[in-house]
Amino acid sequence: MGGLFGVMPRQIVSTNMIDQVEILKGSNAFLNGVSAGGSGVGGAVNVEPKHADDVPLTRATIDYTSSSQVGGALDVGRRFGDDNRFGVRVNLLHREGEAAIDDQRERVSLAAVGLDYRGDRFRSSLDAGYQHQYLHGGRMGINVSAAGLQAIPEPPTNTHNYSQRWVYTDMKSRFGMLRGEYDLDNHWTLYSGLGMSNTEDIGNYSTPKLTAAGDGSATLGRLSSAYIAQNTSSLAGIRGNFDTGPVKHEVNMDYSGIYSKARAAYTMSKYDYATNIYNTPVVDFPATTSSGGNMDDPKIRNRMHNWGLALSDTLSVLDDSVRFTAGLRRQEILIRNYEYSGIESGTGGRFDRTKVSPIFGVVVKPWEHVSLYANHIEALQPGTKTSSTEAVNRGQISGIYVAKQNEVGVKFDYQRVGGSLAFYEIKRPNSFIDPVNKLYGLNGEQRNRGVELNVFGEPMYGLRLNGSATWLDATLAKTRAGANDGNDVVGTPGYQLVFGSEYDVPSVEGLTLSGTVLRYGSQYANEANKLKLKPWTRLDLGVRYSTPLNDHTLVWRANVERKILGIGG
Repeated sequence: MGGLFGVMPRQIVSTNMIDQVEILKGSNAFLNGVSAGGSGVGGAVNVEPKHADDVPLTRATIDYTSSSQVGGALDVGRRFGDDNRFGVRVNLLHREGEAAIDDQRERVSLAAVGLDYRGDRFRSSLDAGYQHQYLHGGRMGINVSAAGLQAIPEPPTNTHNYSQRWVYTDMKSRFGMLRGEYDLDNHWTLYSGLGMSNTEDIGNYSTPKLTAAGDGSATLGRLSSAYIAQNTSSLAGIRGNFDTGPVKHEVNMDYSGIYSKARAAYTMSKYDYATNIYNTPVVDFPATTSSGGNMDDPKIRNRMHNWGLALSDTLSVLDDSVRFTAGLRRQEILIRNYEYSGIESGTGGRFDRTKVSPIFGVVVKPWEHVSLYANHIEALQPGTKTSSTEAVNRGQISGIYVAKQNEVGVKFDYQRVGGSLAFYEIKRPNSFIDPVNKLYGLNGEQRNRGVELNVFGEPMYGLRLNGSATWLDATLAKTRAGANDGNDVVGTPGYQLVFGSEYDVPSVEGLTLSGTVLRYGSQYANEANKLKLKPWTRLDLGVRYSTPLNDHTLVWRANVERKILGIGG
């Protein structure tokens, strides 16, 4: 959020407070550092919070979503002072009711405020918010790790809830962010940012584990957990430009860091209760068979300090038709894992690593509307956690590793239409549970090679198109005893297709039709590549109608989505 990692609410983010979403593809680690639990290669998503525009805004929204969710939102923005230098933007949201899935009830509340100042040389903003998400009777995923399972059965109907009524999750997030920029002169700018967040996540969870029967029979367990996390993120730097003869330089030097601390506790029961994903019986709240920590007072489980210094220079010649970027980033990651008692873990408890990573990139514009590019980046990053009850180090960070990415491509922009074609390779360790010692960690390597094609634009007035196609070859290497070498990485479809469109109906002023089709290829559900999910397709349709109402504008929107999928394979 705003270039700072660790500030956004956990898992689910209400879009009401977001002004724009930036999809950063490729080597983003050099731009914003590495997230608390994510990757510095491949890409990232940055969201910018709403701030007041020069035109006063008061927008009220009411909505209804199947099965019976009703919501209301308010968005108010004003600017004050000389030259509208001071701005205030407030967003409020509340929505609750029955979801489209049987016996599933949802509730969300949001309050967010954005303050900003626009001076001649100094600019600053303060954003803060509170989000509360509650889900009762939520339908979770399905466990397919049972020995002897030969195939994944067909999915239940979209509305059927194979969960239990005692399942719930309650997530509360508080977050704030202060940013500032100061222009030293026309060429140099100082910038900084500080963000903090606090997350509380408690709930009862249950995932059916399919048996070898293949008729939807499963066993049911229960996990109750309490999770509390605090993040502090910071950023500071200076950027500027100067010339050395015919060469233009754009220089950036910055510091970025994030400190994360998480506390957790759990109670659970074994998979000892019979159920079925098609005809689901009511199961009483299962008795606790094991636990870790105090649910009322969770102890610290892990701490992580991830920080780095970066210096880069982009050199431009021939009227910016050739640009070359080179830089170095020194990054250090410190991880401490703890047992549920709060004592430092003796199994993978400490990880410390420092690395100086390079970045190289070149852009050549042989023609005005076409750019050719290539880049290489390396990133030091923390490993992931697992929530699987089969891992003896469940909830602990799995380690620190280096990921590498190479990319070449072409981009074109002909005003009304544009697009890109990219070829890339990413190498990083693979994370899974060792079948012998039951430790979740960095085991083996995965190599991801892909091709991505994007096309967008407005080929004719009132018709807007956006399409993309991705082909991905993600394979495993250096697995235990070579058992799964050459297999596909779990959960990576071989292709993804997306096509979206909007059409302004000429005969009806203010009427716009929209549609999006998503197609995902088959993917494997285990590393042995014995269980396979079939391809699936989703179709979204929408209509929007804007009409004047006295001195205001009234906008009606209606949307529907339909997923067509097959699971067994």
